[in-house]
Amino acid sequence: MKKRYPHKSKVLLVNITRLGDMLQATPTIAGLKAENPDCHITVLVEKQFADVCHVIPNIDEVLGLDLGLVCRSLDREGDGIVDAYEYVDEMVQRLRAESFDYCLNMSSSAYTALLLNLVGIGRNGGWTSDELGYRVIESEWAQLFATSVFHQNRQYNSLNLVDVFRCSADVEKHPQKLLINVTPESLSHCESLLSSAGFSNTGPLIAVQAGASQAKRQWSPSRFIALIKILAEQHNARVVLTGSPKEAAIVDPIVAGCRSPNVVSLVGKTTVPQLAAMLKLADILVTGDTGPMHMAVAVGTPVVSMFLASAYGFETGPYSADNIVLQPVIGCGPCNPNKSCGRPDCHDQITPELIAHLTMQRLGGPVLEISPGIADPAKVTVYRSAFDEHGFCDLIPINGKPLDPLDRYRRAYRQLWLEDLGGLEVASSELPQAPGLAVLDDGLKGLEEIVACAQAGQELIKSLERCIRDVSVPAAHLGKVNDQLTALDNKIENLGFQFGPLESLSRMFVFAKENLKGSDPLDLASQMNRAYRDLERRCGKFAAYYRAV
Repeated sequence: MKKRYPHKSKVLLVNITRLGDMLQATPTIAGLKAENPDCHITVLVEKQFADVCHVIPNIDEVLGLDLGLVCRSLDREGDGIVDAYEYVDEMVQRLRAESFDYCLNMSSSAYTALLLNLVGIGRNGGWTSDELGYRVIESEWAQLFATSVFHQNRQYNSLNLVDVFRCSADVEKHPQKLLINVTPESLSHCESLLSSAGFSNTGPLIAVQAGASQAKRQWSPSRFIALIKILAEQHNARVVLTGSPKEAAIVDPIVAGCRSPNVVSLVGKTTVPQLAAMLKLADILVTGDTGPMHMAVAVGTPVVSMFLASAYGFETGPYSADNIVLQPVIGCGPCNPNKSCGRPDCHDQITPELIAHLTMQRLGGPVLEISPGIADPAKVTVYRSAFDEHGFCDLIPINGKPLDPLDRYRRAYRQLWLEDLGGLEVASSELPQAPGLAVLDDGLKGLEEIVACAQAGQELIKSLERCIRDVSVPAAHLGKVNDQLTALDNKIENLGFQFGPLESLSRMFVFAKENLKGSDPLDLASQMNRAYRDLERRCGKFAAYYRAV
């Protein structure tokens, strides 16, 4: 794999947000240690998640950033603003004193980018900012992350974000799973909870996570009740419902609706380390796209996971082999995570009977395929998680050929980015034979126009370089060329908006232009020319891969 900074000795990893995000960082952290055995890794997280980091392996130091204190101080105004400044300044000075030689910012927030600009770490794999506060994304893999999560582009991505981030950090070696330590004390606590539960069944222990981060991503309580009754009454299962205290309002009606001694709520009865232990004791977890899903993967427990509404299996699916992922086939999914939904029709694509069947089948071992008629591929694609020959997580359909029309684009983009960004070898039969785009089907509308723009851009750069070298050229002529380049760049971006399947190509170009470095005019022109050449080359490869799928 192509690497920008292969050797690292003192690493700062910034991951401010949620439990699941920290767990998804663990393959990157493990890989950094595997490839740089003597490196020291410090993790900067929001204060409330600091304790979680102590059960994650390969971390040498944890720093907690108290964002709540900063917000409360700013809200007080007056002296509060001074208090907030002093707190941030103290953190900046502390980070500067560490003399980090590499930073991976896995949080795309503006405030972490500004913070890292103040710290001034020379080599970066994620988000920082320049002196004026504008976003800087040095790594092309991090640019791909920003491209892939741009709402319209999500549906064309088939690379798990864990892999995108580890490649941003130049990590090739990794454990092909998430990691968390389970302590003997936590196991003992959970064994006591189970022994006192009063189960009359003796079958598999099935954990169920009913809550989700958003209501639209949460399967209805009535469906969970129907599922759990099938598992407990027909399959002799013991069922434990997990969750945080705030999820009691979701879980309590489910337990009441089941009316069974074999259905027990553990909501609010486990800490994060104890939840990890409980999931390790479970035979399987049924869940949505949740933090407990990532935790189950980390302790080696298989999951059956439903990716509803804005959740997208290719993006944040379970990062280990042989899990089951269900993605509804619906025109509006995955939807915008920032928009509410009055009628989440995607929920209707998955039935309790289907989940029960898949759960019991997975308890018998990895599921390579399911019988025809069990899951209609026109309604839901059922995937098995796996790793390809390059160690990238993938989802393999197991209920027939996907009827999702976007699947062809996903496969083409996957090949493109692995080869173009990663420098990974693609089978010779799949390689583009020529850059020509003479034969295009309707799925590639707009591509010829983008290629023409990329070629025009290269010609304009030649004119720009001549103007820079020839001091006799009037400044007005130089300005005219710049105006033409600006108009051309706007056209490329607008073509991406107009032809949705091509926007990942245009968006990567936009990020390349936004992240030009230096002040020498000829060097900047050379970087601009490279951006146009990259766009033309990627368009040719994408067309070839799309036609080959």
